[in-house]
Amino acid sequence: MTIIHERRGGRAGTGTSTGEPAAAEAVFLDATLALLEPLAVAPGQIVVDVGPGAGTSTVALARAVGEAGRVYAVDLDPAMLELTIEAARAAGVSDRVRAVLHDLEDGAPPLPEPADVVWSSWCVHHAHDWDAAVRSLTRLLRPGGVLGIAEGGLPTRCLPWDIGIGRPGLEIRLDEAHDQQFTRWFFDRAAAVRPRRAWTAILADAGLVDVTASTALVDLPAPLSTEVRRVVLDEFAARVRRAAPYLDDADTAVWQRLLDPHDEHWLGTRDDLALLSARTAFRGRTPA
Repeated sequence: MTIIHERRGGRAGTGTSTGEPAAAEAVFLDATLALLEPLAVAPGQIVVDVGPGAGTSTVALARAVGEAGRVYAVDLDPAMLELTIEAARAAGVSDRVRAVLHDLEDGAPPLPEPADVVWSSWCVHHAHDWDAAVRSLTRLLRPGGVLGIAEGGLPTRCLPWDIGIGRPGLEIRLDEAHDQQFTRWFFDRAAAVRPRRAWTAILADAGLVDVTASTALVDLPAPLSTEVRRVVLDEFAARVRRAAPYLDDADTAVWQRLLDPHDEHWLGTRDDLALLSARTAFRGRTPA
C-alpha cells in the first residue's frame, strides 16, 4: 500500500466531482501518480489513457514516455478530450498526445499501433459489461504489455460521525443511498451484465498474468485548504443530487442546510472538514 499523507494546502485526488474537473483531479494528483508508478512507464513507450478526464494522468504519462513516446487519450466525450489536450498543451507535452474519440462499449479503440501500457481510471465501471471492457483494453497491448485500471477502494470520509445536526452517521447513510442509486442506474440499462467477481478475477480471465493491486491512501486532515474544501463541497453536492431518491426526508433536509452557504450549518465554515480516502488500482500483463 502506498500511503500519501498531505497537510494543509497539499494535493491528493479523484475525478468524480461535478465541479471543475481539473481542480478535482489536482486534489487527488499524488494518489494518481502513486497508482501509475507500478506500471513502470518508460521513455519511448506507447501508452493508452482511457477516460482521461481533465488530463491529469495523460500529462503524467506523456512526461514519462518522453519525446520518443506517444500517449493516446481515448474518450467518448469531445469536451473532455479538449480539456485533456489543453492540459497537455499547458504542460508542454501536447506533441506526444493523440486524442481518440471512441466509446468503449464499441470495443477496443482503433489505434495504429500496439500499446506497451494501457491505463484507465474510474471509467470501466461505467461499461455495461466489465469483463468485455477489460478484454477490449487487453487487446490493445503488445505481448508483455501492462494493463492498469483504477477502480474501487474505500468510501471517502470527510465528516465526523456526529456533526451536531440531524441523526449521527449522516455520511455513512449517504454512502448507502449512493450505492443504491448506482445499483439502480447500472441494472436499469438493458445490456448491463452483473460482474459477480472481483477486478483481479476479471483481469485474470482476460488472459492477464501477474495480476495484483495497490492502494493509495489520501489523508488530508482538517482544516482543509480553500481549494480542497471547494472540491469536497462540490462532491457532496453531486452525491446528494444523485442519491436524493434514496435519502429519507430528515437526511435530505440536513443536507440542504449543510450545502446552503447562507445557513449557519454550511459545511464551508466548518473547521473539522477533512478528506480521507483509499483508491485502488489493479494491474496485470499479457504473456510475453
